Amino acid sequence: MENQDKNHTDEPIPKNHFTPNSRYFTILVYALAFVLGAILIYIFIGHFNVTLRLIGQIAHLLSPFITGAFIAFVLYPLVHLLYRDVFTKRFKMAVRPAKMLSILVSYLLAIGIITVLLVFIIPQIYESLSDLTQLLPVWYNNAVAFLEQFEETHTALSFIDYNVLNEKIYSALPKIVDYLTGIMTNILPVIVSASMAIVKGVLNFVIAIIVSVYMISDHKIIFYHFKRLMYTIMPKQTADTTRSILRESGNIFSSFIIGKAIDSLIIGIICFVCTTIFRFPYAVLLSVIVGITNIIPYFGPYMGGVIGGVVILIVSPVKVIFWAILILIIQQFDGLYLGPKILGEKTGLRPLWVIFSITVGGSLFGVVGMFLGVPCVAVLSYILNLAIEHFLKKKNIYITPYDNTDEM
Repeated sequence: MENQDKNHTDEPIPKNHFTPNSRYFTILVYALAFVLGAILIYIFIGHFNVTLRLIGQIAHLLSPFITGAFIAFVLYPLVHLLYRDVFTKRFKMAVRPAKMLSILVSYLLAIGIITVLLVFIIPQIYESLSDLTQLLPVWYNNAVAFLEQFEETHTALSFIDYNVLNEKIYSALPKIVDYLTGIMTNILPVIVSASMAIVKGVLNFVIAIIVSVYMISDHKIIFYHFKRLMYTIMPKQTADTTRSILRESGNIFSSFIIGKAIDSLIIGIICFVCTTIFRFPYAVLLSVIVGITNIIPYFGPYMGGVIGGVVILIVSPVKVIFWAILILIIQQFDGLYLGPKILGEKTGLRPLWVIFSITVGGSLFGVVGMFLGVPCVAVLSYILNLAIEHFLKKKNIYITPYDNTDEM
C-alpha cells in the first residue's frame, strides 16, 4: 500500500498542466497596461478636438468641486494658523469649536477683502479710467503740436523722416483714443453681462464654498482614504515616493502663491501710501497696477512701472521721472528685503530658470502662465532632481556639489 501511494505521488505532472507564475503574470499586466496606454494616447492625439471638448465638459461638470478645492487650498494655511496659534494655543479652546471658529473667521476675512475690492477700489479705477479717456484728446493735441514745433526748429536733422513719423502718429493716436473710448462706452454692458453670469453661476459658487468648507474640515479623512487607495494600487516604495513628491509639490505651490500674493499686497499698499504722500495722480489705479503686476516675478515690476508711467505721462509728464525713481526704490526694497523675507527660497530655482518658466508659461497660457509657470517648473525640477539622484545612487556615482561662490 505504501508503495502504491509512493508511486502515485511520484507521477510526473502532465505537460499541458498550467502552473501559476507570479513573474509572468506581472509581465502580462505591464504589457496590457502598455498596450492600453498606447491606445489611449492614439485616441487622444487622433481625436484631439473631441478629447479637448470632452475634457472641457468634464471640467464644467466638476467646476464646483474644482473651485472648492482651489478655495480650500488657498484658505487652509490661514485656517491652520488661526486654529494652531490663536484659538487652540492662546484661547485654550477645544478641538471642535476651535476648528469651526478658524474656518468661520478665515472665510469672513476672505469675503471682507473681496467686498473691499468691489465696493471701494473698482469704482475708483473706473473713475480714473473715465478721467484718462477725457484727457487723451488734450494730450493728443499737445503731442501733435510739440512734434510740429520740433520739426520746424530742427529741420537740419536730415536723418529724421518727419513725413513717416507724422503718418505713424496721426494714425496711431486716434486708434488709441477710439479703443479706450470704446472700452469706457462698453464697460457698462460688460458689467451687466458679467453680473448676469455671476447670477447664473451663484449656485455653483455656493456649492464650491460648501465643498471647500468640508474639504478643509475633513481634510484628514480625505487624505486617509486617498492614502489607502494609493497603497492599494502601488507598491509600498512607490507609494512612499509619490506621497513625498505630492507633499513637497503642494508646499511649493502653496508657499509661492500665498507668499507672492501677500508680497504683492504689501507692495501695492506701500505704493498707495507713497503716491498719496507725493500727490501722484490716480493713486489707487497706479497702486492696483503695481500690486497686480508684481505677482509676476522679474518682469512684473517693470511692466507695472511702464504702464503706470504711461498713465502719469498723460496727466503730468514731469512726474514720470519721480515715478521711475519711486518704482525703483520700491522694487529694490521688495527684491532685497521683503520678497526674500516672505518667500525665502521656496521654489529653489535659479534666475535663469525663473525667466525660462515665465517666458514659456506666458507664451502658452498668457498672464496666468507667467504666474504659475514658476511653481510648475519648480515642481518639475524637484521631481527631476529626485530621479537623477536615484539613478546616480544605483550606479554608485557621487558628484561633488557645486561651490556656490562668485568665483569664475
